[in-house]
Amino acid sequence: MRGLLLPFAVTLLGAGSVHASAADDWALLGKAAAVARTQPLAGSYLHQVGSAAETFRIERAQAHGKVRERRVSLDGLPREVIRNGDAVVSAGPDPRALQAAKASSVKLFPALLPEGVDALQQGYTLTRLGQSRVAMRDCQWLELKPREAGQRYALRLCVDGKSHLPLKTMTLTPQGQVVESFSFIDLNLNVGKLKVDVKPAYKLSAKSSAQRAAADTPTPALELRGMPAGFTLVQAGERRLPGDEGAAPVQHFVYSDGLVMLSVFAEPGAQARTTGAHGYGALSVVSDPEGDYQLTLVGELPEASLAAIARGLRISKKP
Repeated sequence: MRGLLLPFAVTLLGAGSVHASAADDWALLGKAAAVARTQPLAGSYLHQVGSAAETFRIERAQAHGKVRERRVSLDGLPREVIRNGDAVVSAGPDPRALQAAKASSVKLFPALLPEGVDALQQGYTLTRLGQSRVAMRDCQWLELKPREAGQRYALRLCVDGKSHLPLKTMTLTPQGQVVESFSFIDLNLNVGKLKVDVKPAYKLSAKSSAQRAAADTPTPALELRGMPAGFTLVQAGERRLPGDEGAAPVQHFVYSDGLVMLSVFAEPGAQARTTGAHGYGALSVVSDPEGDYQLTLVGELPEASLAAIARGLRISKKP
């Protein structure tokens, strides 16, 4: 009898999605994106990339119209990431820990969605899946799936039924494999007048911003053509290649489709004209020569997709 009831129960869990319209789903996603940035809370979450996993403690409050947030690693290298309004500070006791803190600051779970989710409709479809339970709270699964099958990762998130806070997210390959996930382990949304200290506990720190920079004029004036539809330029300038801090700065372009950030480094007159690809979790890195430049692409895209983008790019100086 139990075996007969189980499929019926699973069907009931997914039944709510039948009556929800696409507009309702996008509205829910918009609420989730807003709440993910501002909801006062205290709890801990698990961040998993492949077989590697780390846990973090997070506290968030609002004071004087600003969001004040502190997250501290509970295992691995000791580090913390502090947010005070739009300002983000990464801190650690030594250079290696500071680098790890900077890496942790790239994704400030649960705030993984852009502020304006409507822009995602050009490149993604949104589907309401079944319901689940995370950190002792009921939640509704939503899935953002790329319209171009196999070209980008899908994102699933389980949204709290009461607060609309994303409780868990999963990044999936085109084959449905989870390459990265965030999930609350314990969560308290009734934090009252929680006070969050925004002074770093470690001597080494680095500043960044929680807001994506607006597009600047590339310097020097280079033109990059062949980027897939949906990706727009959000920033351009000069910077050093990651892991090669002693080298001269190279031209750097940052593109986004609203969900994925894609960096393109253009190194002129490179000595080594190489082609290669490797990845870590959802992150892929591809190098490919193009004319007088060596292009290095870094982004959360499948390796094959990123390699195809690299082969299709053309770069030249603006007239």
